[in-house]
Amino acid sequence: MSSSSIYQCNVYFGLDVARASDILYGGYFEHRLSSSAQLSLYHQRVILDDIRLETGNYSFPIIARGCTPSDSICIGFMAHGSDVTRYNTVPIGTDEIQIYPEGTELLYQSSGSSRWVIYAVSRTRLQQAMHAFSGQEVTLSKENIVSLKLPEGCIDKLLKQTNEVFTIAQNCPDSSPRMDILKRCLEQLLLSYSQIICDAMSASSIEKKSSVSQRHNNLILDSEYFVMSCDDVSASLINIAQRTGYSLRALELIFRNSVGMSPGKWFLNLRLNGTLRDLLMATPISTVSGIATRWGFQHLSRFSEQYRKTFGEYPSHTLNRSKKREGTVFSEREFESQINS
Repeated sequence: MSSSSIYQCNVYFGLDVARASDILYGGYFEHRLSSSAQLSLYHQRVILDDIRLETGNYSFPIIARGCTPSDSICIGFMAHGSDVTRYNTVPIGTDEIQIYPEGTELLYQSSGSSRWVIYAVSRTRLQQAMHAFSGQEVTLSKENIVSLKLPEGCIDKLLKQTNEVFTIAQNCPDSSPRMDILKRCLEQLLLSYSQIICDAMSASSIEKKSSVSQRHNNLILDSEYFVMSCDDVSASLINIAQRTGYSLRALELIFRNSVGMSPGKWFLNLRLNGTLRDLLMATPISTVSGIATRWGFQHLSRFSEQYRKTFGEYPSHTLNRSKKREGTVFSEREFESQINS
């Protein structure tokens, strides 16, 4: 294994954050931005054998929709976050970890700056570690996200171990004796997660999240699929209400309570971010009008102004920049020079 595959660090600035789809190795996430103000994403990853440790720092409110890796269980927690941070519309509480089965569809939201940590490991290896600790077979759900409330101080311990791993990995060529230290640290982290999960499950501290939240998340997901599958992507809310069986008033309340915005604003944000990603990934023959029409914007002057108000520049400027250069991804040293300049 080469040193570059052990430790990776990418930093994205501005609208190029929308390009960062591989923030979870083996999974896929699209970022939806609500503005262009002070955007930076600092992402680190350590890979060793079948264990992956990842962390991301967002400097801004974020919506990320996607799916976790199909070959690993992901254990995640918030290292720090805003007052409102959610997964699949469910608020993430203090001192909680979430266990995501392989291939989980996930909607992550934070209303301010945040840092998340994900430890990804094969189901077999995790269950073997849990069995070695508890002496019992421990079954983890293959379908449902499990949220565990931990004793005070557990998250701080996990974060300290996580930071130690990244500190060691940053300057750790595979020929170095520090590789053995890194491997032991990752295995110790696996042991810590195994102990915490076993203790929490035996103490019956599993947080049973509301089935109402699950239904609302499914409603939002189904509504997105419906909107994107229509010939007219700007399908009216009346069509969505008729299809889902909710009144317009109920639909409004569900969206505001679940994702913090009206359905109209949610779908406008979805479509604007779709155009942003397509403009950033434009081919030499791409046009603003062609991309905007594909995302359901029929009135181009109105679309251009909505885009400018959201992202701080006109779509033609985004298109011109994307045709001139590749996405702005910085190394850690370049990142430090940017923020110190």
